[in-house]
Amino acid sequence: MIAMTSIANSMVQYEGFSSIVPLEPTLPRPSCRISAEKDLEPGILKRCFCMLLCYNKASSEDSGWKVAGWIKTSMGIALLEEPTLAGRVRRVDDGGFEIVSNDSGIRLVEARSPMSLDEFAGMRDKEEVRKQLVYWKDIDDQDTQFSPLMYIQVTNFKCGAYAIGISCSILLADPFSMTSFLKKWAKIHINLFNESQTQKLPLIYLPNFGKTDSPPVYNPNYATPEKTSEQTLIHKFTNLTMDNEMPRIAALSCIEKANRRLGNRVTSDFSLLVKDHSNGTFKIETVCVKEVVTLESFKNFDGNNSEDSILADHINADELSIAKGNKPVDFRSWISSPVEEGLVMIISSHSKVTVIVTVATTTDVAKISAA
Repeated sequence: MIAMTSIANSMVQYEGFSSIVPLEPTLPRPSCRISAEKDLEPGILKRCFCMLLCYNKASSEDSGWKVAGWIKTSMGIALLEEPTLAGRVRRVDDGGFEIVSNDSGIRLVEARSPMSLDEFAGMRDKEEVRKQLVYWKDIDDQDTQFSPLMYIQVTNFKCGAYAIGISCSILLADPFSMTSFLKKWAKIHINLFNESQTQKLPLIYLPNFGKTDSPPVYNPNYATPEKTSEQTLIHKFTNLTMDNEMPRIAALSCIEKANRRLGNRVTSDFSLLVKDHSNGTFKIETVCVKEVVTLESFKNFDGNNSEDSILADHINADELSIAKGNKPVDFRSWISSPVEEGLVMIISSHSKVTVIVTVATTTDVAKISAA
C-alpha cells in the first residue's frame, strides 16, 4: 500500500493559470472598508471558505477542459453583479484596509489527476487529497494588493470526470453569500452551454495551447497532513440586537456550545468578524475570552435560544449543476484556517442573526462529527 503522503504528492498536476474578469469594466469601482481594532492579522488573510464539487461526464464530448473554457465566459457574466469577487485588498491612506472592485480577476487553475473519480471516492482517507483539488495561495501582508481573493480550480480525472474546487477569502464572502452567487453563476453557465452546443470548443481551450502530457507548470511540495481539522457549526437567532457588547457575547456563547458538542474546551481567544448587511459594515476584532466571561450581561445571556446545525445542511449541491441533469456526485464545503485560533463570523440583517463558528478539532473527533 502506498503511503498517504506519497499519494498526496502525486495527486495534482497543474497545467495552466489564468484570470477571469467581469465581462465589462466595473465603473465606478465600489469598495468595502474593513474596520479592525488593530492591523489586519496575517491569519485572517489566510482563512477561506472552500467548496469542492465532483461531476461525471455529462456527454461523450464533455470534459473539465471544456468546462474551464466556458467558465471564463460564464463567470465573467456573473461577475457583472458581484465585481468585488474579482477585486483585491489594499491599504488606504490612514493605514487601514479595504476591498476594492478593481477587476484584477479571479484566478482560474486548470489541473489533472492520475486518479479516476471512483478511485478518489473509494479512498478511506481522502481529506488531504480533497484539499488539493481546491487551490488557495496563502496571502500575507506583503502581497495583499496583488493576491487574488478567489480561486477556481478545475481538475480533470483520468476517467474523464472532473472536479470544480472553489476557494475565497472570508473577507470577501461568507458561505451563504458565496453559495447564493454560485447558484446564479450555475444557471448562467447552463444557459451558455446549451446555447453553444453547436460550437464544439470554447474560445479559450487549454489543450489547444499545449500538450496534455507536458510537465507540470507547478509541482507543489505538500506538507505532511496535520492531525487537526476544522469543524463549522451554524447558529441562528431571531430578535437579537447586535449593538455594544452583544456580538462578543453571542460569539463566545456559540463557540462554547460548539466546543461542548465536540468535546473540547474554550481555552484561547478567537477572531470575530461581524458583517451587517443593513449598513454594509465589516468589523474584525480579537475576542479575549476572559473579558467576555466577566461581563454581567454574558451571565444572563441565553444562547440556547439559537438553532444550531452543520454547514453542509445549508448548502444544496443539487442546485450547482453546470449541465442539465448533471448533478455533483461528491460535494464538500468547509472553512479552512492555517491557524488554530477559533473563528466566529456574525452576519446580521435587521433582527435575524447568523453565527458561523469554526473550531479546530482532532482528526478522531472530526470523523465522529462527520459520521
